[in-house]
Amino acid sequence: MRTLIRNGLVYDGSGSSPVLHDILIEGDRIQEVRKAGTASLEGDICVIDASGLAVTPGFIDSHRHCDAAAILDEGFGKAELAQGITTALAGNCGMSLYPSSDASRQEMYDFLEPCLGKIPAGLAAEDVDSYLDQLRRRPLRINLGSLTGTGAVKIAVKGFSKSAFSKEELDRACALVRESLEGGAFGLSSGIMYVPECYSSHTEYIRLLKELQTYSRVLSCHIRGEGDSLVESVKEITGLAEEAGIPLNISHFKSVGCQNWGSQIYRAIEVIESSKADVTVDFYPYTGGSTTLMTLLPPEFVEEEMAGTLAKLETARGRDLLRHMLKEKTPGWDNMVQDIGWDRIIVSSAARPENEKYTGRSIADNTQKYGFEDEVGFLAELLCGDGGKTGGILMSMDQRDVDTVASLPYSMVISDSLYGSASSPHPRLYGAFPRFIREYAVERKILSMETAVRKMTGQTADRFGIPRRGYIREGYFADINIFDPEKVKDGADYSRPVCLSSGMDYVFVNGKLAWEKTKAEGAAGRVLSPGK
Repeated sequence: MRTLIRNGLVYDGSGSSPVLHDILIEGDRIQEVRKAGTASLEGDICVIDASGLAVTPGFIDSHRHCDAAAILDEGFGKAELAQGITTALAGNCGMSLYPSSDASRQEMYDFLEPCLGKIPAGLAAEDVDSYLDQLRRRPLRINLGSLTGTGAVKIAVKGFSKSAFSKEELDRACALVRESLEGGAFGLSSGIMYVPECYSSHTEYIRLLKELQTYSRVLSCHIRGEGDSLVESVKEITGLAEEAGIPLNISHFKSVGCQNWGSQIYRAIEVIESSKADVTVDFYPYTGGSTTLMTLLPPEFVEEEMAGTLAKLETARGRDLLRHMLKEKTPGWDNMVQDIGWDRIIVSSAARPENEKYTGRSIADNTQKYGFEDEVGFLAELLCGDGGKTGGILMSMDQRDVDTVASLPYSMVISDSLYGSASSPHPRLYGAFPRFIREYAVERKILSMETAVRKMTGQTADRFGIPRRGYIREGYFADINIFDPEKVKDGADYSRPVCLSSGMDYVFVNGKLAWEKTKAEGAAGRVLSPGK
């Protein structure tokens, strides 16, 4: 069966002005791209009239924490297709499901739960091969690839230890990186702000990152700090990239903390643009971020094992220590309690059913409503009750700063979606890409439609080396969206976060119709790796 998309206004992913074209799909590829009205209608062919509609490459979300959901959730792919997402990369912020070792796997999976969702013991991803094999055994609605997390590498070698790698441990870590890159990972991701990576030395990072040179792949990094330490953190990671000789992408590039709005982001941009490294950034079109509430604890407070940290939180002495530490500034660490306040930190997910009542409210509101002594007392009770597996939304950014990042020629759109909560997720899980179209290209017109499309397609494919995707070109895989930009809407917001986006008329994945109007049509996705 062949499919002809006729008379669509084609945004080809390059950033060029749109052109009225016909697109012929045969099998999983784009066979022809021709001037509108000139394609042949002979033979067995399905015709879609795209008159008055935009036709774009399928959107690529290079930062989606769907590592476990893609394997475990039968409904995975519907929220993505409703947004026009046809390809996603997992394994971000240093948090891939692999590599893992028997000794530390369960502790790592417990640590990842607020971001990736509950991970059963049977989902044992020892290496990239076993992880990708598990994906291949699932009927996928969208294409999926993965980055390898350097945090996972460190945990696999030495657990959550604060100590430095021994020579033998560092050699083993480098070997795990090579195995992952040879096995099909698109690159590395790091989460320098998270334990145990926050304890890694400059020398250790350089050794690991230099492994990327052989494979010409990128590092995507959650930097050490995004608030008071943003500029120094950008200097740190661009310096590492320069020294290692690798391309760098800074994940969810932003400036957090009310006192930093309108200033720090410009200084950080100056650092990027004066760097000798090859640097890009990505961003999501919201002013609230999402992460585990364990990140509210200073690194000096956190013990090597989760159980030790929680045991400390259960004591009056430990809570008093936390109260004292949260009143101080810690160099190199963003104290979000000071930077944005308890009233801007919202509980988004809870591990225990009895703690679900706290979700959707700020820590300040919960403290008052449920009669806790203070916010530290509430946070301690919540984290201890949830085993440290609580997720949160931090309303930490200024819209003007987000707009500045969106307008950078080297920025790309992501969702940074977390899958730790089914009832109260960040709305970006359901609406990041339609929101970007609606707000930035249609309503506020900060970007042209062709530029907006490029930031969701060709630019991302080029950066991460995703072959023959991201563009509407002959011979490329037929991942294609058809929609009216004026009608694309993100239904999810902070008060109603679980709501599918609307407005995607047709979404094709590998030449097959995967979404029509309001429903998924089948499982046409594939597991991707560089060069394939």
